[in-house]
Amino acid sequence: MKRFLNCIFISFFILFSFIACNKTDSDLDLSVSPVKNPPVTTTPPRDTSFRPIVMIHGLLASGDTYTSFAQRFSSNGYKWSRLFVFDWNTLAQGANDISNLDKFIDQVRTTSGYPQVELIGHSAGGGLAYNYLKDASRATKVAHYVHLASGSQSSAAGPTGNVPTLNIWSDGDKVGQSGNISGAKNVKMNGLDHYQVATSAASFEEVFQFFKNEKPQTTGITWESNPCIGGRVVTFGENQPAADAIVSVYEVNSITGERVSDKPMYQTKTDVNGHWKPVIVRPGIYYELEVKEVGPGKRALHYYREGFTHNNLLVYLRTIPPPTSLAGFLLSGLPNNPEQSVLNVFSSSQAVVSGRDSLTVDNSLMSTASIAPASKTMIALFLYDNNKNNKSDFTPITLYSSLSFLNGIDQFFETQKTDPIVVQMNNRRLALRRWKASDDIIIAVFD
Repeated sequence: MKRFLNCIFISFFILFSFIACNKTDSDLDLSVSPVKNPPVTTTPPRDTSFRPIVMIHGLLASGDTYTSFAQRFSSNGYKWSRLFVFDWNTLAQGANDISNLDKFIDQVRTTSGYPQVELIGHSAGGGLAYNYLKDASRATKVAHYVHLASGSQSSAAGPTGNVPTLNIWSDGDKVGQSGNISGAKNVKMNGLDHYQVATSAASFEEVFQFFKNEKPQTTGITWESNPCIGGRVVTFGENQPAADAIVSVYEVNSITGERVSDKPMYQTKTDVNGHWKPVIVRPGIYYELEVKEVGPGKRALHYYREGFTHNNLLVYLRTIPPPTSLAGFLLSGLPNNPEQSVLNVFSSSQAVVSGRDSLTVDNSLMSTASIAPASKTMIALFLYDNNKNNKSDFTPITLYSSLSFLNGIDQFFETQKTDPIVVQMNNRRLALRRWKASDDIIIAVFD
């Protein structure tokens, strides 16, 4: 029941966030924010008949997998109160995910007033969706189902293949064992990796047309003059909420990575389900989002991001799970000495693929065939001095070698230096302050 309530609160926080970001200045409590106007959507809704959409993420992921889709739906008239993400712990064995998903969808139907929802499943989320739709009574609650980069099935979704199904897969996906599905509308993409199938404009266009029977007005993400951001603090890989964590938002100099002011432009505390209250930010400004959890031995996490240009109520900030958990064991070896920094590079909307992408960290190439082969589908790269010799050996960290999506390389970031760590991905650049690993962890995020 606790896991189910967590999932319910996730989605309805999105509804709360949308309302909060459209309140007056006093309602928003923007006393520390330089922005005083509520956000204005550049593309107004065309009608009020938009059926709610429920989106299920895949292995090791969270609801922010669907950030670009949500922003594109929003750019085409969908209100955020019609967009829902179902978070689940993909590492849990024996969890009652089908029952939780069913209760979740019932809550969405009740709240929205629509008898049916649109359902999307990516990767392992597609397997959960297919199992959910095997039951005839549950299948009646879903108008259309979209299968993204997920495993091949013998027929369209539903007990008799009766749920209209769109199956999008790619020949560039080296993780999902995807292919055409009999009875479904099949769309094969060329060259998209496992994550791009769930984030690209091309996939979105197919999904929108499948749901609405018309092409979207735009496949892009529209500019909003006062974007509002909000989200959730959860543990990496398992999506367990971090209650009472302090989230601080700082404007940073995009060249140096240093904070513009020692005082955060916004600070809030997460609720019992890890939600943090949304705030209006200035478009195009680079930000650092700092997370501090309560409790001994908890390190602060510093998320560096490019500027926000559209409402984003799916800003997830991941913390380190306890070492007793599976994901926590994986990260328990992160060094904690003050002489070096620990860095994670997170390319959330696509993998880094050798020969297609370029990723450098302090001028060291990380998009090599050995570090970022297509078969790895690397979206998270951990970098630190693993053998503690105070130099960069650029050798693999064996802990990550056999895992999809993750990798690790021995690179030493000396904290005595004053220049920033510079991460460049496909001509995009983030400058990061050299935080000490004894107290802090750095995350560079490319949406």
